[in-house]
Amino acid sequence: MQKEGSYSTLLKPRIFRGLLSLGIKGYFVQKGWLNAYLTKQAISVSGDPIPWLTYSFLDFLDGRLNKELTLFEYGAGNSTLFFARQIQFVRSVEHDEKWYNKIKAELPSNVEISYVPVENQQYETAILEADRYYDIVLVDGRERLKCLKNAVKRLTPQGVILLDDAERPKYKEAFAYLKSLGFKYIPFSGIAIGAIHDKQTVVFYKVGNC
Repeated sequence: MQKEGSYSTLLKPRIFRGLLSLGIKGYFVQKGWLNAYLTKQAISVSGDPIPWLTYSFLDFLDGRLNKELTLFEYGAGNSTLFFARQIQFVRSVEHDEKWYNKIKAELPSNVEISYVPVENQQYETAILEADRYYDIVLVDGRERLKCLKNAVKRLTPQGVILLDDAERPKYKEAFAYLKSLGFKYIPFSGIAIGAIHDKQTVVFYKVGNC
């Protein structure tokens, strides 16, 4: 059962002082959460673009990326810019045409991006169009269960799948499906960029490849 507070709790002097301190010190300041929340952008403490994932996962990812890796992502944005700086190649598909037109001019040369509508299964099957395999597949867009099922067909032997918002009940099927294929998973729960509720980013992997 989810516990909730009350507005009267905020009036307690100790709680009030603690909340005020969050604006000048502590975890939220160190991670850049305040600026992300105020600007509604996925940015680091230095203002650089970062994926809209949990901070615990981004901590885990630090130092694990290199220029030999490739990534396919469902859902483009600051994550595209973040990964493009650190890996060899990013292939991204975006279902929102307005958002696609906004960000495509900002992307570096090692990114290939397409506007792909959700209709007629074009979106979830986009990863299958080319005979190309990826070390990482980030599923953070629409039709996530269908995208996950196609993602496993385009993973390299060492490939992993990342699922954001994995705490949502509707994604339980994803865990069962990938487990049936021999995948294990590591959940990274906690606060995400600009969010005030508990979120979860999950890494699906196979023994010996992660």
